[in-house]
Amino acid sequence: MPTPADPGAIARLLAPFRTALLATQGEDGHLRCRPMAMRHAVRGEEIWFATAPESGKCRDLDHEPRCALVFFDATSGTTVSVSGMGEIIRDKKLTASLWDRSWDRWFPGGPEPTKVVLLRVIPELVERHDGETGRMEVVFETPRHRS
Repeated sequence: MPTPADPGAIARLLAPFRTALLATQGEDGHLRCRPMAMRHAVRGEEIWFATAPESGKCRDLDHEPRCALVFFDATSGTTVSVSGMGEIIRDKKLTASLWDRSWDRWFPGGPEPTKVVLLRVIPELVERHDGETGRMEVVFETPRHRS
């Protein structure tokens, strides 16, 4: 099982994926799920997205930082589930340095600091569900999640 000492393990696991479903909890207690384009190069164990600063997901994560990501491979049926902490980063230099060209679709002006913020998810529990065998394995977990 990858450990925090092997931060590249999560990046290798997520390399084939480009889109995740992000689940957050709003102030009203409802869970909301929306598709997000992931930065193609995962940095260590951090998973990065771009979003509009006034979006509902920003409000949700400001209220409750716990969130979940789901990655699905339609060919094999394999699913990767990530539970962790989400954080909104409002840093124009970091946004420019981490900018992923796939985000141009939603932000054609590029990393304009008033229109884009970064959303970082730091995984605490990563599970892989094999679409062919139906088996589930815990791929990564932080010490506080181990039973």
